[in-house]
Amino acid sequence: MIADWFKTHRYFEATRQKRTHASLYEFPIKGGIVRRKLRRPTSKISFNIARRIVEVALRSVIRLEIKGKENLPTKGPIIAVFNHLNLIDPPLHIISILPRDSIVMAKEELFYYWPIPVFRMLMDAAEAYPVRRRGTPAERQMAMKYAEEVLAKGLLFGIYPEGTRSKAGCLKEAYPGCALIALKTGAPLIPVAIRGTEKLKGIGWLTRPTVTITFGKPFALPPVQGKPNGKQLKELTEHIMGKVAAILPPEYRGIYKPC
Repeated sequence: MIADWFKTHRYFEATRQKRTHASLYEFPIKGGIVRRKLRRPTSKISFNIARRIVEVALRSVIRLEIKGKENLPTKGPIIAVFNHLNLIDPPLHIISILPRDSIVMAKEELFYYWPIPVFRMLMDAAEAYPVRRRGTPAERQMAMKYAEEVLAKGLLFGIYPEGTRSKAGCLKEAYPGCALIALKTGAPLIPVAIRGTEKLKGIGWLTRPTVTITFGKPFALPPVQGKPNGKQLKELTEHIMGKVAAILPPEYRGIYKPC
């Protein structure tokens, strides 16, 4: 089993020994700071209350289908690779992964209290953390380090490689951060594709469309000798997004070919 193998993987074993207590991380966002000390979201009263409210509210406007959930390992570190079509995708992804704990890296705009504080409240309840698309090297490094700590704790780490939602409704060019995290930690990945939330705009909110979340099969990146160069990172990113494309209908695949 992938999860059992990674329990004894030297990277995770060494990291566990070094980090018996999680450090406090401070992620700067526009107008403030988001503080995180790694905790399991499902152990929090606020998360369980928010989860019930959000799930009832979402199911009142969509018909949710979850497919391939048996592909998701029940324990052990794994990177969930998401595509992104709508602002409500993160709550849906978190709900679909339950009862597993997941920590999601999300764009900083979801952590603003103004003008819609509900997204910040949900992100805090779920222990998600922000990343700035135009952040400094130090900020990006801290976001990567936190991802490593999430995986070292044996949790599921969720990431949106495209960086933002696709307005065209199909896969757009992804950033290499996901590939870097996978190479650094050796953690397996699992593609998680969502479709249907792109219909939730205008009158679409009144049609209660079907939203489908599909879990693909876990996979591992091929090893790279030394520090990967730009070409290698691009190829690995294309490989990762190809796995997402493979569990999406053709009209959602955009620039990526299934693999």
